[in-house]
Amino acid sequence: MIRQRTLTAIATATLLALPLAACTDSGAEEDPTTTTSQAAPPTADPADATPQERVEAYFQETDTAAADGWKDNSYLDDYLVPELAEQVREGNEENAATGAVITGERKLSDWTVTEETDTAATVEFCEDGSDIEATKDGEPVEISNTPGESVGQYKLVRESSDEPWMIEQQGYYEEGTTCDAHFAG
Repeated sequence: MIRQRTLTAIATATLLALPLAACTDSGAEEDPTTTTSQAAPPTADPADATPQERVEAYFQETDTAAADGWKDNSYLDDYLVPELAEQVREGNEENAATGAVITGERKLSDWTVTEETDTAATVEFCEDGSDIEATKDGEPVEISNTPGESVGQYKLVRESSDEPWMIEQQGYYEEGTTCDAHFAG
């Protein structure tokens, strides 16, 4: 089963003391069939970017915002559908109010597109957040759920091929799902 979360980074969710197990279930199957893999360089025009490139760019923006104390959330509207952007914005504002800062390197690998049409795509990837560190008001804080390796699944949509992909749903497989086992198939 896929867990949903309204906040984008595992460290973000744990900083707010929202256990990952409290995320809602999307009803997706645990072992979707892999159909293609993508590994293309980023493009300058968002409408030309692949679903993977859009997710990667979103993570880059999120990591920049987290390292700067969540001061700028304007990027959310460029990558997320309005409903999800509002949810994430609320979480980011809560983080900013507590003085939370998240730094470190997020490693993304094993990019796989499990479904893709002209207007919808599902992307899976391995996310390793073991190098992420969190502070509140300048003091290190322990992250309650280890932000180690997890398997993410993001669903993206767009109205036409002239529009950029927008993230509609963010989810992660249940704790204990390893990248090696998931992507070995």
